Amino acid sequence: MLAVGCALLAALLAAPAVALVLGSCRALEVANDTVTSLPGATVTLICPGKEAEGDVTIQWVYSGSQHRQWTTKGNTLLLRAVQLDDTGNYLCFLDNHLLGTVPLLVDVPPEEPKLSCFRKNPLVSATCEWHPSNTPSPTTKAVLFGKKINKTNMKNDFQLPCQYSQKLKSFSCQVEILEGDKIYHVVSLCVSNSVGSKSSANVAFQSLNMVKPDPPMNLVVSAIPGKPRWLKVSWQDPESWDSSFYMLEFELRYRPVWSKSFTVWLLPVVQHECIIRDALRGVEHVVQLRGREEFGTGQWSEWSPEVTGTPWIEPQNTSAGILGNPTQVPDEDDGNEEDPSRYSVKATSIPGSRRLGNPRLRRKARQALPRHIPWDS
Repeated sequence: MLAVGCALLAALLAAPAVALVLGSCRALEVANDTVTSLPGATVTLICPGKEAEGDVTIQWVYSGSQHRQWTTKGNTLLLRAVQLDDTGNYLCFLDNHLLGTVPLLVDVPPEEPKLSCFRKNPLVSATCEWHPSNTPSPTTKAVLFGKKINKTNMKNDFQLPCQYSQKLKSFSCQVEILEGDKIYHVVSLCVSNSVGSKSSANVAFQSLNMVKPDPPMNLVVSAIPGKPRWLKVSWQDPESWDSSFYMLEFELRYRPVWSKSFTVWLLPVVQHECIIRDALRGVEHVVQLRGREEFGTGQWSEWSPEVTGTPWIEPQNTSAGILGNPTQVPDEDDGNEEDPSRYSVKATSIPGSRRLGNPRLRRKARQALPRHIPWDS
């Protein structure tokens, strides 16, 4: 199924451009009597009605927040270099009698969206979002056009409205994906308002391969008393990861602060602590972690923010004005050191397959549980 899906997706993306059009992206419709304009343009408003025709004196009043009035000979009002705050209704009067209203909408065409889609754990839907560089106008709308691809049906089209969040400064929408779903998707974002529209480039993804966790959180690096070359590292799964069933494997990297080269470790799965045993004496080190689903499904997370730590430094007794007898601590591990298992990871109580130490047994246990849809669909 995976090979077929990859070939299918590659064929679609290599097809002529017409085959990749996911939906019609057009400017929003406005009322027939509404005048639309771009900022900086000159606009002519025409007072409706036969009474306004001829050489008559017309009074104009802007109904927006600013109190503005004009008097014209004839039924036209010329507005130069209009701006966004000129949007509103313009009322025209003859001898204090209202002849009509002319709506004006000044808007900026949307910028071309740069769409990204992600899925933070295998149990949630995919999120597709775009962060515009400028705040969009109030009339701007966004719609996600998509196509689901499988070996039996290539025409399963859909479209979803995407909401703008003032807090996150982004448009986003959710593409429903069931647990274990292996369907391929191709999506594109259409952003439009009254004066224009733009579509993003197509984004293709497979439901499982797109899983990308958030970085591990609460990373702590601490010294271990009596161990001048050891650093203890502990962390937690990101809050967005559902660890009740799916587990993460982790990769650790560290370096002295003055170095640009990292030492990298791939860590055992059931582990949220480890010990660095080859740190440099008395030197501050930079430590980072990233995570991925335990069986390699999906992508590595981004690296966690850098955290620094310095190994234990042997205290010196100078109270008497002379150097005291230092504790003899070897540079390298030897048989006289304390049992390192004292600092090793202790597996916590975990439900179901997570209590099984063998990853193959965990995978079998996970596959034996009921699904919304089969894993091999």
